[in-house]
Amino acid sequence: MKKILEHIDGIAVINMDSRPDRFAQFMAKAGVYLPEEKIQRISAVVGRELPTFGKAPWFTERTGERAGFWGGTGGCALAHRKAIEWAKEKQWRHVMVFEDDAVIEPHPGAVELLNRALVELTGPYMLYLGYNRPAPYGRRCMENAGLELWKTDGVIAAHAYIVSAELYDELLAHMPKEDNVWEWLSRYRAVDVLYRDFLPYWKGVSVYVLHPIICVQDDATSDIGQNDAAGMVLACRQSPRKESLWRKITEPLRRLKIKCNSIRTQIRARRGGLPGLRKRKKK
Repeated sequence: MKKILEHIDGIAVINMDSRPDRFAQFMAKAGVYLPEEKIQRISAVVGRELPTFGKAPWFTERTGERAGFWGGTGGCALAHRKAIEWAKEKQWRHVMVFEDDAVIEPHPGAVELLNRALVELTGPYMLYLGYNRPAPYGRRCMENAGLELWKTDGVIAAHAYIVSAELYDELLAHMPKEDNVWEWLSRYRAVDVLYRDFLPYWKGVSVYVLHPIICVQDDATSDIGQNDAAGMVLACRQSPRKESLWRKITEPLRRLKIKCNSIRTQIRARRGGLPGLRKRKKK
């Protein structure tokens, strides 16, 4: 896989300062496939250490115990922003971004297919090396040795992806900064939600995924996002689904629903703070 990286200028690995063991674990597993001289460790942001964490109007009694979750989710989004800022500063044509729980699963067709994709794809795009449930819709556009590249309408994931330089500015314009991260969360919820629900509809932006996926998450508990989802199987092994005519026809309605929901959740958060855990209805 190292041969792929002649077209990748840098590799950003997001890692908490408090978890050097996880970075070492990532390097031990991924170092077989990634050239160490291109890897840059990106210090993850601890959302709960930001001066605005836990304060009104975004944190209230309504938020409750879920404040820690929002702190982790906000810190995760800020860390991904740092990775993109780093790539832009270096003026790289492509950057490969990993969270430190990412694990590479090599595929015999990966070198040739990714080399071809990184040469032939143009404009602003994001290319996922792995994705989580559910499987996306799209169309197959390249194939090699059983490995396929699909152009899709967005997937839920942020543990392993490639970004072209043409997308840096657009991404940074939509990603949060420390002074607005809680307001940003009230609308977008998380960085992988921004990538799935909004990025594919920015003008000229394309989203691609590999199938079978060649990168999974080591476990379902994220230090970076500070969310404990132990026991959940996140990685999706299912092939992307071909988009039907009905889905194409109803696409504007889905986009409108996403926009309306994001506005509604932000209005509610302004009034009562970021939401807490849903209360189960008594039977």
